[in-house]
Amino acid sequence: MKILKLYRNQDNRYYVMFDEIPELTYEKIGSDYIGSAIDNDGNIIFSEHLYYESFGNAFAGRELTLKMKDGTETKIKNHWFTCGSYKKHGEFIGVGCGTLESLQNCYVYCSYSINKTTFEKMLAEYYLTDKEYEYYDIEKWCKLQYRWYDAIIDGIKYPYMVNKRGDFIHKDSKERIYPRNNICKVKYFDKIKKSFDMCLFKLSYKENGRLIKIQRKMIDVLKESLPHSESEIRVNCKIS
Repeated sequence: MKILKLYRNQDNRYYVMFDEIPELTYEKIGSDYIGSAIDNDGNIIFSEHLYYESFGNAFAGRELTLKMKDGTETKIKNHWFTCGSYKKHGEFIGVGCGTLESLQNCYVYCSYSINKTTFEKMLAEYYLTDKEYEYYDIEKWCKLQYRWYDAIIDGIKYPYMVNKRGDFIHKDSKERIYPRNNICKVKYFDKIKKSFDMCLFKLSYKENGRLIKIQRKMIDVLKESLPHSESEIRVNCKIS
């Protein structure tokens, strides 16, 4: 487990992208649930203490599923609040954590309590070869780690690239562009109203002083640009 990128805010709180995050498993001690995750050396690297309160609405009333150390699952709701790490586990600090995959799916760092000594060693190792980044610079870096393919329309390669999620970037600048245009068309058949959802690829730009406008069905652009192995977007993109 190592740090890939990190950001530190003005309050000295770290937001860290790890190569992997070990899963927390829980045990019930008294009325509380105590979670921990260990590193490769068997040391507790993450700790969590969920304590019971008589009033409810913990985590906005959301039900949580805890994986227990005996292999079972336990669902909790309303009365268990987090108070950070379990004191008997040692000294821990709060950080925001994510992996490349999780941050690509949703750029949100989850709160963890990490072993202070272990984290300081990770930081020392990280700073030998890399630096602190700005918060949204890490998001941009995450997006660029996909495999990108030339955007091909009617056999012509355009100066843009696409990934399996249907994200587009400029081929040279690597800046994101947003050509997706969702529309709803309404038609009447014998006085019966029917609507049709469509997803279009719409883009206009200048090349050598000439204005180029493109409009195609998004699914056609993706089929022509992406290899068959990168078919995830064709399933997730609901297009009529």
